[in-house]
Amino acid sequence: MEREAKALARLSLNVDLIVTSPLLRAKQTAKIVARRLEMRAKVLEDSRLAGGFGIEPLGAILRAHADAGAIMLVGHEPSMSITIGHAIGAASVELKKAALAGLDVRVPGTIGTLFCLIPPKVLVKLGKTDPP
Repeated sequence: MEREAKALARLSLNVDLIVTSPLLRAKQTAKIVARRLEMRAKVLEDSRLAGGFGIEPLGAILRAHADAGAIMLVGHEPSMSITIGHAIGAASVELKKAALAGLDVRVPGTIGTLFCLIPPKVLVKLGKTDPP
């Protein structure tokens, strides 16, 4: 996860907040990413990202943090893939562990746009390379 986090930092994502499931592996992942993005003080746990995560909890999380321009969610499979699929209009999405999906959801409850889906092997490669 360290190389993936390094790649995320290199992508300059401009994340305002990291919201993570309270379950151990998600918290560990969020901590690694937050350290690399220099966002340790901007990590929040939210039980809605644990078991039962879906489109309604996604909307609730987005409404609760409406002041944030970009939010990174750290959750679990298969609920994360299913929820992303619903958020972009009943699509089929499959996230691998440590993948990055970028969504543009302007108004919670409306159809969003998937603007990137980066598998972990691409992030690992990016995290291994030296900056130009």
